[in-house]
Amino acid sequence: MSKFFFISIFLCLVSCSFSSKREVYKKKLDAHQLTKVSAWQWTQNYNLETKVTTKLSDHEEELLEILKGAHSLYPAKGFTPSGIDDNSFQHIFRYTILTLPRELKIFLNNHIKKIFLVKGLGVSTLTIQLESDEKENSGKFISFLDIDVLNQKINDWYKWRESTAFKKDEEYSYKPYLSHENTVVNTSQMALAYLSAIILNWNPEYFPTSREAYFLNPNKYKFLNTSWKIKNGLVSPIYHDLLEDLHYLRYYSKGEPLFSTKEQSIFYKEIEKTGFVNLFSLMGSSKDFIESIANYIYVEKFKHPYSIDFYEKEKLIGTFESCWQQVRCQHKRDIIEEILNKEIYLITR
Repeated sequence: MSKFFFISIFLCLVSCSFSSKREVYKKKLDAHQLTKVSAWQWTQNYNLETKVTTKLSDHEEELLEILKGAHSLYPAKGFTPSGIDDNSFQHIFRYTILTLPRELKIFLNNHIKKIFLVKGLGVSTLTIQLESDEKENSGKFISFLDIDVLNQKINDWYKWRESTAFKKDEEYSYKPYLSHENTVVNTSQMALAYLSAIILNWNPEYFPTSREAYFLNPNKYKFLNTSWKIKNGLVSPIYHDLLEDLHYLRYYSKGEPLFSTKEQSIFYKEIEKTGFVNLFSLMGSSKDFIESIANYIYVEKFKHPYSIDFYEKEKLIGTFESCWQQVRCQHKRDIIEEILNKEIYLITR
């Protein structure tokens, strides 16, 4: 009994400590001037490519450190550097913006106030919506992108992200194929596709800004209903027969991954009976929304391939391919095209 009592107290103290830290960071963010739309009015007439910078002011550095603490972010490990220096990467990223389809560039420029290329996030993108006195959802954002993570060739970037969920088993390997050229430009394109998807994810017309909003009007959110449902007060996948282990899969985990590359091909095979575009999109309804739209833009609008080959020793044991031309993703594709038609593109098949 005494041992249980001690553990209970310990867990309470840990929980209270985390809650206290979250509250401290929340107060700091609420009080920080750079989280307000009004602080960024000076960027109003800038072109999107000129909003990209690697140089942060003291106030911007302060905000970045608060955000790192609030989201428990830490530097990436195990990435494969492209060999391009940080300054040159900034020019490549700006070049990528210049080559975007005009409609997408206008959309991003209307919503993004500043893009900071920084280090130490450990994830590709950290984007926050700015606060406005006029309305709850301002539709204006600033974005921090991790140079170390994005300054990888696209296939290396995808392989790195998979490595955050699967530890290496020497007998099992995988090869992502997301580009014919496999360049850093491709990775920058993917990052900009994610920014577009994140902006749309904050739009209450397409995705609920709170769990309560979904509970009150679930039929409003057509995308959510393709793969998710409300069960016991929680939003969970509609697929009842998924492998139990999939519920424990985590990307960007601080600890060592629970699963290895031996299970990876099995997990990907499992989601072929669902409408999920990849395993990462299974991590939550918001991640599914962002991942699906970003993947659609990158694959269908930027005309890139998307597949992963899995090997046992040197033998090919499976391939996972883009689902946009498959029946399993057609409903989701129709909804995404409806959203993009309204917000960015005129899409015709």
